[in-house]
Amino acid sequence: MSGTDEKPSALASVSRWLATGALIALLAFVGGVLAAANGMLPAKIVQLVASIVSRAVVELPNHLGSTPVHFLQPSNGSETGVTINKVAGNDLVLLTGFFDGDAGLRLIRRDGTLVAAWRFRHSAHFPDSSFLGSDAPASDWNTDLHGALIEPDGAVIANYEYGGTVKLDRCGKVLWTLAHRTHHSVEAAAGGGYWIPGRRVLARGDETRAFVPLTEAGTFPNFYDDLILKVGDNGKIETEVSVARVLLDNGLKAILTANGIRFDRGASVNSELVHLNKIAELPASMAAAFPQFAAGDLLISLREHNLVVVIDPNTWRVKWYQIGPWLRQHDPAFRPDGTIRVFNNNTFRTDLGPLDRVRPDVLPVSNIIDADPVSRQSRVVYGGRPGQEMLSVIRGSHDDLPEGHILITEFEKGRAFEVDGDGHVVWEYISRYDDAFVTEITGALAYPKDYFSVADWSCPAN
Repeated sequence: MSGTDEKPSALASVSRWLATGALIALLAFVGGVLAAANGMLPAKIVQLVASIVSRAVVELPNHLGSTPVHFLQPSNGSETGVTINKVAGNDLVLLTGFFDGDAGLRLIRRDGTLVAAWRFRHSAHFPDSSFLGSDAPASDWNTDLHGALIEPDGAVIANYEYGGTVKLDRCGKVLWTLAHRTHHSVEAAAGGGYWIPGRRVLARGDETRAFVPLTEAGTFPNFYDDLILKVGDNGKIETEVSVARVLLDNGLKAILTANGIRFDRGASVNSELVHLNKIAELPASMAAAFPQFAAGDLLISLREHNLVVVIDPNTWRVKWYQIGPWLRQHDPAFRPDGTIRVFNNNTFRTDLGPLDRVRPDVLPVSNIIDADPVSRQSRVVYGGRPGQEMLSVIRGSHDDLPEGHILITEFEKGRAFEVDGDGHVVWEYISRYDDAFVTEITGALAYPKDYFSVADWSCPAN
């Protein structure tokens, strides 16, 4: 595996956990004092303390370095690695997830043979995480990777979710880091650089008045404003634009405020102004299929509003948008036939009990939808027939391949799989942790072998 970082010692992990425990005890005490000062009933105080203690118990394995609890999901089987391989050709698959004890990337052949691997530890890449304020991860197992790609020379770029972007060379050497609250996706931009979602924190006060009425209600001291970032090949931000501001400037306040909250002060409100989870650029090779758009236009997905939008990055004019039929969608992409393909999560967290008791036969299943932006008609291309059941309550992605094949990431099942044009599974990979759990996979991308300029993937011994 590429990378030279050493695992933190058990003593250091225990010390961090004891410090966290002391902080938790202090927070519980302060919470009780504040609750009493505000006339909170004793039962509410007990609930508050119980919640804090419960979270501490969940976090204990992380701090002891024993179990990466935030990466695990219940498993319904025993399969591991490549379980189905009916794919012709010699392309390679880049997997983003948790492997061999750390968040990381793996490049594999279709038979599961490891070609290259990259280890990611936030503490090593961002020893100074002050740019994240109180949101800095408590340990390397408190943040994962979301959004990655690989370049022809074998260099990889990946986001720590809301924790910064890193570019490593083929052997794991850091080429650059971007200390910013980046998240969700990394997409190559025409002419060089990358489109990456970012985020900034807005403190309640004068700055948030620009977003009234989005922030006028609620009890949150801060709000999160998602950003469209254009990042250069050198890792420097070249463009930074607020998504909420773009939508407001385009007269879409009615959509942004269609959130169902009470409008009196103190009402419950989401701390996110929007939830941006993808930025994709319309390539010149597909532009003719979208006469209403132009090469370089940006396709973005806003999960909380079930909203997909196309924006001109030269003028920041909204050219098109559509709400649904997708629900809490991810990963929209332009397609050569003039349609937009979307990973439709098709469910809400409130639909579910414990994930090990989920019954797909009585719940909506996630699917892949193609939508025509002109007629606004859509069709389910995968997930609409018996035997195609899959469920990703959050995240999930798709990668269009030749001959109508689709490489799909089922995040919460620790599964990446490919289906052919008839919807039959022709390749599958399961990221197993142990007999009871799988580790989450946040992305899978296929690359033809001739995409790479690398002839020898070997690296010097660490």
